Amino acid sequence: MKSFSFNLQRFAYFLISISLLVYIAVLGKNILAPLIFASFFAAMLKPLTAFLEKYVKNKIIAILLSFVFALLPITGILIFFGYQIIGVIEKAGPLGEKLLTGLYDLIHFLGRQVGWQEAKTENWLAEKLPGVIDAPISFISESLSSTSAIFAGFFLVGIFTFFFLLYRISFKNFLLYQFDKGSREEVKQTLRQIENVSRKYLFGLLMVILILGVLNSLGLWIIGLQYPIFWGFLGACLAIIPFIGTALGGLFPFLYAIATSASFWQPAAVVVLYAVIQSLEGNFITPKVVGGSIKINPLAAILAMILGGAIWGITGIILALPMVAVIRIVLLQIDVLKPLGELLCDDIYEKETLFQDKYDEDRFRLLSLFKK
Repeated sequence: MKSFSFNLQRFAYFLISISLLVYIAVLGKNILAPLIFASFFAAMLKPLTAFLEKYVKNKIIAILLSFVFALLPITGILIFFGYQIIGVIEKAGPLGEKLLTGLYDLIHFLGRQVGWQEAKTENWLAEKLPGVIDAPISFISESLSSTSAIFAGFFLVGIFTFFFLLYRISFKNFLLYQFDKGSREEVKQTLRQIENVSRKYLFGLLMVILILGVLNSLGLWIIGLQYPIFWGFLGACLAIIPFIGTALGGLFPFLYAIATSASFWQPAAVVVLYAVIQSLEGNFITPKVVGGSIKINPLAAILAMILGGAIWGITGIILALPMVAVIRIVLLQIDVLKPLGELLCDDIYEKETLFQDKYDEDRFRLLSLFKK
């Protein structure tokens, strides 16, 4: 049997390095998150910028024009949302009282369905209703506070994106010339793969938001809820938060329906609508539109989002999938880490014999990193 000499010092260095990376990630969230967002946006805007540079010889003007073309539809959407929010806020005062009354009536109705006596329902309302109301409000508040750094850092993201586009050739050449001539073509290919994944993921995400916005709005319009486009696209934008985004997006029109509807059928219809759309989004829309770009298996995606959420909150959950997709591409370029990269792939269940057929050599074993 071949002996293996374990280098404890190397293993200790590895653990220290991982700990330092996590510590730096937590400590530097406010600067690292905008940098990562900017790198993805730069990858998305790069083809448009390169096209404009063919006709506009000044790079700065070409980049600014690409910003304008990208921001025009966003500005229009924000203006529309602004008018809709004003309409909702104008009714916010009476809506608060109506919402409380609606929740009382709803819980009394549910109590009768399960056979509760009125006294028992009243006791439950006195004890639990404040918590029922506070729970979603506190959750929304925490979510908004977690994402406030993103919105507050939009200007920073824009600045970083501008300079990434302006200096992209210099950055690329700097990276290429860190490697010997024999490896540079492979590095170029890796960079192209990373750009393509980033671009496809962002475009896929925009398509998912558009599809969900149309479905949500159409469903809410059929139900008869006021401001269907506003609620529909608000829920679609929140869907970028995996797993909970669609449910959170449905909470607002549900509460609004309770506050404005004279019967329970509208709130119930909103719940059914968003349950159906959640199922479609999770099982069909996102896997078909976005899933093909990241090629990450569900287990790796879930673990990445849990880890991202633990380190960076909502920001980490949003960035988890594209970051893991980029990491997988890098892992597949390094011999000792190639099996780990394969383990993250979405088709790993179809390659049960891959590791013994292709990676049964010392240079592919993780333990080789800790040999003396």
